[in-house]
Amino acid sequence: MTLNELKLDLIDQIIKCNDAEILLKISDLLSNNKYLEFNKNLSLVNEPTLKYDTFTNEKIRVFSDLEQRKINLALKQFEDGECISDEEAQKEIQSWLQD
Repeated sequence: MTLNELKLDLIDQIIKCNDAEILLKISDLLSNNKYLEFNKNLSLVNEPTLKYDTFTNEKIRVFSDLEQRKINLALKQFEDGECISDEEAQKEIQSWLQD
């Protein structure tokens, strides 16, 4: 597959895709200039989502940039007090269910 064929194939897949999460990931990759790397044979180079800690030989979850940004946003919202307790959430849910 040539580079131009790959581009056309990707464009076709994007047009047919209705999965917002996938489209957001593609957008995230492109907007951050983190283009996927290809070797001479145009095979995809991709790191696994799980890595091993060489000291303990345990699997470690490595978050994608998008996941890390969502986590950072949630932490900031928590620090800014933009959250409610589980108790408050349960009361809200019960009031919604009663209506």
